[in-house]
Amino acid sequence: MKRSLVDYDSESGSEFECGSSSDRPDASSTNIPPQLKRRRNGDIGTQAPPSAPAPAPAPAPTSIAPLDRSSGTHTIPPKPAAKSTPSLPPISDRFNDLYPSNTRTTVTDDPSLHQGRQRQVPHTPGNWPSHVYIDWDPSSADRELLSSLVDKLQTEVAAATQRYPDLEGVKISTALRDPELPVDKPLHISLSAPIILTSKNKDAFLNDLTTTLRSRGVSPFVVDFSGGVGWYRSKESTRSFLVLRVREVQNTGTIADSCPNPRLTALTQHCNKIVKAYGQPPLYDSDDMGCRFHVTIAWTHARPSETLKQLTDSVFDDCKTMYSESMSIRDKLRTGSNFRVETIKVKIGNHVTRFELRDKGLVLPVKTA
Repeated sequence: MKRSLVDYDSESGSEFECGSSSDRPDASSTNIPPQLKRRRNGDIGTQAPPSAPAPAPAPAPTSIAPLDRSSGTHTIPPKPAAKSTPSLPPISDRFNDLYPSNTRTTVTDDPSLHQGRQRQVPHTPGNWPSHVYIDWDPSSADRELLSSLVDKLQTEVAAATQRYPDLEGVKISTALRDPELPVDKPLHISLSAPIILTSKNKDAFLNDLTTTLRSRGVSPFVVDFSGGVGWYRSKESTRSFLVLRVREVQNTGTIADSCPNPRLTALTQHCNKIVKAYGQPPLYDSDDMGCRFHVTIAWTHARPSETLKQLTDSVFDDCKTMYSESMSIRDKLRTGSNFRVETIKVKIGNHVTRFELRDKGLVLPVKTA
């Protein structure tokens, strides 16, 4: 009997040549290593052996504290101090000039969109509502003090409504915050009444006002709020305003006696001259002009009754405030709150022009919007 050239083992003969799994023994019975098996399609080739498990990463080297040769011990160096996060830079005082008023949503006067406020002069296409004023952005301490005053007055009025019929329907709104956006608002001292310019004369008005103010050199000055507080309502207005009356501080640190606000009076007189030349109403055109400059901190649609005035005085004279247990709001405003006037602003529509006060007078205007 002749023997075959190759003597296959009985357990492996069909593994390479048979195409059906039913014709070959169970793969679990073979002893051929898996890496030596042929592929089922009959190709001769070797399959790469399975990869060996990856070695575990070497542990990170432990830092060893330097050796102190004098004592033979290792000293642990102190950890480096954490870097402090730099604080955000303050917002420029020109920011409010870029957004002096909220976006108009209608060309008609709709008081419901503005807390019931009505325009003194209805909007007309081609007209530019304008205003000359001095901005005051209170410090955080002053703003907190004024906010506590307005908040407390609102609470007192609401609590006294049932006892005093003349307080019924009185709602006090703050002028310190924007009613539509959660942002603080700068306050202002008016140097002109609300006026209306046209597209044809607005540039000429700005040029005439610039020339007049530049020729009347007015240096920077300081004002405080020693004039007291009170309610003010003009004849043409539909609102009453809670105001802080301002007083100029002289170079000697005293308050002017003959005229409470000589520089504010001079600036307003110059503005009135130009305003009247353009057919617009003047501001405080009376002998008591120097006593009428103020900053508005709140307002109401109601006329100020005697009860409201008395409640306002009691809140201002109360020593138990957020700021102090021994000093009333009135005294704090009289002795501690003031600001330096260095800039005059002219708002024509949504365009604001700044006049920087210099020791030698007013420089050329800088239009910021």
